[in-house]
Formats: sequence, C-alpha cells, structure tokens
Amino acid sequence: MRIGVIGTKWGLMHVGAFRAAGAEVVALCGQHEAHTREVADREGIALATADVRELCAAVDAVVVASPDALHRAHVEAALDAGCAVLCEKPLALTHEDAAALVERARYAKCPCVVNFPYRMLPPLRALRAWLREHRAHHLVITVRNGFVPTEVLEPGARVGRSADFGGVSHLLDAVLWLTGASPSWVQASLSGRPVHTAALQVGLSSGAVLVLTHASSPEPGLHGGWSLLGEDWEAGFSGGFIPAREGWCVSPVRCFESGAWWDLAPGLEPRPGEREPWAQAHVETARRFLGMLGQPPRVDAELASVEEAALVQRILSAALASEDGGRRILLD
Repeated sequence: MRIGVIGTKWGLMHVGAFRAAGAEVVALCGQHEAHTREVADREGIALATADVRELCAAVDAVVVASPDALHRAHVEAALDAGCAVLCEKPLALTHEDAAALVERARYAKCPCVVNFPYRMLPPLRALRAWLREHRAHHLVITVRNGFVPTEVLEPGARVGRSADFGGVSHLLDAVLWLTGASPSWVQASLSGRPVHTAALQVGLSSGAVLVLTHASSPEPGLHGGWSLLGEDWEAGFSGGFIPAREGWCVSPVRCFESGAWWDLAPGLEPRPGEREPWAQAHVETARRFLGMLGQPPRVDAELASVEEAALVQRILSAALASEDGGRRILLD
C-alpha cells in the first residue's frame, strides 16, 4: 500500500507510524520544495514535491498533516484523486469548512477519517468499555498546555494557526467517544488572540455536563487531570506529555465504587526499547486505517469519521459564538 504524507513537521510522526504498520511511504509534500526534498532524503522517501496533486497521483492513500487552514483543500484534492484519506485533527479551520468536507466525503469512493490518538490509548479504551455500564453525570477536565501559542498574530483574531485553541479538539472528541453522547449546548469563556485559555461547559445528550479548562502554561509539556462522576461512583486519571520523560505518560485509571478505590487499567509511560506511547497510538491508527483499504466502503468504528470530527468543530465554533455573545449556544 503506497502512502503519501502532506506535511513535513507532524507528518513525520505518520511516516514512522505507517512504516511500523507495514505500509510503504513513497511520497512527501511540503510547502517549500527544497526543504521537502531535504526531509524526504533524510527519511528515505522517493518523491518530494510541493504539488499536492503530484503526490495524490503517486499514492493509494494520503495523510493530511498540513496546517489547519489547508486541511479542506488537501482532503478534497486527495478525494478527487480517488485516494483514501487520514486527516490530522482538527478536520478544518472552520465549522463551515468541516461541514463542506462532510458533504464531500459522503460521495467519496474511498474512506476518509480523522486522527484522534486519545482513542488508541489503552487506559482510555478500558475506561470507555467500563462506561458502557456506568452513566456519567459530570466530567471535569483541566489541562495546562505549554505548546499553546500566545503571540498576537493580528488584532482581534481569536483563531490563529490552530483551529482548536491548541488542542481542545483532542479533549472534546475523547469525551464524546468515551460517553457515546452528542453535544446539546455550549457556554464558553475564551482569552487571548489567538485563544490560549478556554473554559468551556458543554451539555451532552446523556444529560451529563462537561466542564473543561484548557490553558497555556509556562511549564513545558502538557499536563492534565480527568474526573468523571456518576450517581454512586467516580473515576479519574491524569496524563500528558512530560519532556523530562521524553514522551507521553498516563496514570492508572482509578475508580471508586461500593466504598473502595480500585485500578481499572494500568498506566502508560515511555520505556527503553519500546515505542513511545503517543507514537504507538499513531501506529494503531495507521493499522486500523490500512485495514479499511481495499474493503467495501466503511469506516472503522474506532476511528473518527468526518461527521464526528465536524461535530467537534461545531463545538469549537459555538464556543467562539458564546464568547462573542456572552451567552449559552444551543446546538441543533
């Protein structure tokens, strides 16, 4: 299976993932041809180009890991060329672009899915299975993110290079995936231009309420805590990227039920001789994506469909509208 990757930065994570999954990465596309050739030579990739159409003509499937603002054009180009598509999160820069991609993918002959690696982390997969029998009433997530850009790009612009405020889409998709619910309303308070601190409340179709705080932090890395509360139970874990450990770490998932604490799932941490956990999550995504190819049109239920990714984008759009209007936004 011939894979082409659009993006010379985060795209390299997908180069390693697809190779580990048994695919051949034969083409790399970047914005600057000379730099793309340099990266391709270093990675042993035959075709280096700045022309997306040239890449699409040379491969069977395309990974879109370009800047958010280019996702729509690159996904459409790949689908027009008859290629299967794995798009990096978020699906697009705006909800309107995401909705347009939903319509375009609906008539595509090849699968189109979105990369949300939280779905591939074993502790979260165990939690999702447990939640099928346990209804959450409240979900509280607090994340400090040292990777969120805080520089002012232009006066008044709330959305900068990242359409998801530096990573909020990861968390929103994980919540919807864990609970199997859909959003019904959003209320938000956003700070920064572009947004670097987001405080969101999201009402879910299950009746649960998500309280999410995602803030820029001077501390390097990404650190977060999750707490889920039910009528007579509690579950939680912490995790994130720890620079000192050179990788992704997740604590054991702990539950309180029937008067006692117990571990639902073991944690994750980088170990010598093993693939770093976040990189391994990308390998699992690549394996599942490859498993869809050559089959009747379908989407692996564990991967995010464009419809699911567009729903996440709808929440982000509603958060902007809530901040601008100072009110709760009801979703269709």
